[in-house]
Parts: sequence; structure tokens; C-alpha cells
Amino acid sequence: MKTFCLFFLIISSWSCSKKINQEVYVGYEPIMWNTDDNGNKTNTDFQNPSQKWFHRNILKIKNDSVFLDRTPLSIIGNKTLYSSSDGGFYYYKGIIIKENDETKIELTEIVCDYCPVEVSKNKNDTIPKRKLYGKITAEGIEINNVKINEKKDSKLLLISENIKEN
Repeated sequence: MKTFCLFFLIISSWSCSKKINQEVYVGYEPIMWNTDDNGNKTNTDFQNPSQKWFHRNILKIKNDSVFLDRTPLSIIGNKTLYSSSDGGFYYYKGIIIKENDETKIELTEIVCDYCPVEVSKNKNDTIPKRKLYGKITAEGIEINNVKINEKKDSKLLLISENIKEN
């Protein structure tokens, strides 16, 4: 009986201690909120033309789950300035879907701070949550046409990982 219990304990601890496979990637998405004299969208701040605005996209893949934090920042030369509200802080949670030799990513917004809110004229309408779609290929990861390929420390904890959905 002792041998059986010892065997059961070893097998149980081995199966419960599976290694979590996780990777973290970063990419920068221009925040195109200004229009230049030629009518082209730009991420340049006209009050400071050397300043460019971006969302820093930090993507964590943890087994078959995906988390994305999109935080605003601006870059002037080699200085990075972090915003307290400009551009909004978007947090997404999603899954990896494998089908037909393709690896796709589907993300749903779980929270957004300082973001524009869509309002319906009909108070009974339900506004669907924002979704983002992407893919993982041999060239890297792309979410809504934004490349997110720079690897970071896989132990980095994202805000979207800790948000409890309603």
C-alpha cells in the first residue's frame, strides 16, 4: 500500500507541475490622430513636430491563451514619454485558434481606461465589445496589421492577465 501511495504521489506531482509555455512580445502602433496639410493621417504632434505618438502593444502568449496591453506613449528623439491618459489604455484577452495549418489569434477587449465610448441612440442597444484579430506566421506575429515581434522577458506580468471579467 505504501508503494502504491508513493507511486500515486509522484505521478500526481509530475502531472500537476507541467511547464507553462509562455512568450512575451512588443510592437509599436502609431496613433494616427492628426491630419497634415495634404490630408494624410499622421502620428506627429503638431505642437511638437519631433514628437510621435504610439500604442506600445505588449502581447503575452501563455499556452493557448493570449493577453494584450496597449498603452500610449510618445517618442521625442531617443526619449520615451509615458502618457497618463492620451490615447487610451486598452486591455484584451483571447485565444489561439489552430485551423488549416494556420495559427490565428482572436482577442476581446476586457477593459479600456480613458478611451472613447460608442453610444447608441437607442438605450436598449448593446454595443458589442471590440475585437482584434491576428495571426502567427514564420515572419512573426501580426495583430490588426501591427507587427509585434520584439521578444521580452517571458515573466513580465501584464495588466490584462489580472483583470477579472464581469
